[in-house]
Amino acid sequence: MNVQNARSNSFVFLTVFTFLLIASFATAQETGLSDTIRTALMGDPRTSELSEAEIDAMVSALTEEAEMQGVTPEDILWRPQEPQEVAEQGQCGGLPELLCALNEAFGFDGSALVIPIALGIASALLLFLIGMLLYRLGHHPIVGNLRREG
Repeated sequence: MNVQNARSNSFVFLTVFTFLLIASFATAQETGLSDTIRTALMGDPRTSELSEAEIDAMVSALTEEAEMQGVTPEDILWRPQEPQEVAEQGQCGGLPELLCALNEAFGFDGSALVIPIALGIASALLLFLIGMLLYRLGHHPIVGNLRREG
């Protein structure tokens, strides 16, 4: 009986703790969203003419709409990042022009992966065919000549 009371008490405690945690998270997110909206509005020079009551009404209306659409404070604060300047080393990144031309000719410049894959498969098949022909003609790559002369 004592163990059952402990289990039920711990279950009640965990349930209440979970609800409190969820409620505090929702309140913190709501407060963060309204603070972010207020900061964004105060940064606009056109709101300097509005009274505090009008700003509060605007913040509450915008916060309600943002919550319905699932907007977070990070969405409001996000700004596009400027592209980082890359040191220009030419098209091949400092490789000699001959290697650059060969890379482009064989399709290794990264534009299409089908070309280098097809070349690799074709090379493997060619090596297999050459090996099979040599084996049928009586030449083994390790042992040497398989035909007995004599």
